[in-house]
Amino acid sequence: MIAVAGFPAAVPDHTPGRRVAPRDGLATIDQLLRDRPTLLARIRAGVELVPLMRTMVVTLAIACAIVGAALGSYRGGVQIAYAAVKLPLVLLGTAALSAPALTAVGVALGRRARLAADLALVMTALAFGSLLLVASTPLLLLCRAVEVPYHDMILMVVGVFAVSGFASLRIISASITAEGGPGRLAALLGLCTVFALVGGQLAWALRPYLVRPRATNIVFVRDVEGSLVDSISTTFSSAQGVFADSSREDGR
Repeated sequence: MIAVAGFPAAVPDHTPGRRVAPRDGLATIDQLLRDRPTLLARIRAGVELVPLMRTMVVTLAIACAIVGAALGSYRGGVQIAYAAVKLPLVLLGTAALSAPALTAVGVALGRRARLAADLALVMTALAFGSLLLVASTPLLLLCRAVEVPYHDMILMVVGVFAVSGFASLRIISASITAEGGPGRLAALLGLCTVFALVGGQLAWALRPYLVRPRATNIVFVRDVEGSLVDSISTTFSSAQGVFADSSREDGR
């Protein structure tokens, strides 16, 4: 079988229609981008999950560090390093907390317990989402270069992350739907709820990522105040020219 784009192709085994899981990390990422159904089938079958998760963790960490650094560059200085460290922690923490919830809800509703496979699935979905975020990085840097206003920049970042999160959830939904059996739909709904709550809360707790260029008080983590929904609502109002006291924060 011919390798694609310089990556080694999966080697067929002696069973018709099946492939040996690629052990090379780059080949796994290539499969994530080009042949997700096969990769999801591998996860459901529980084949080579440890190297798969290792690859996805590294991919997620590197990709999110790049995106975080791009966000931090809006202010520059130490904020670049702060955001590059915090953003991978948000997504890794989301995966670590969401996967057990998916397993627990599914087991309670009759789905087979498969924590390792669920963790691999969530990590794979988030890795794909992080690659989409990296693809949007040139747009973020362009907006910084042309000095897009702070509140407009925040709204754009929220939109980019929303698209990435939706794409990640679509991968999880496709895999769980393909499982068949009881409890899968309720488990998926439970995961979506936990995914949104955990991811949003972690992101809010570890803010700021995007900081005003004129800010002088640069901190690694801000004090918890208000909520993520309140902040987005305030930012939207500020982008329309309606300012509140809370809009004077140095960063999000």
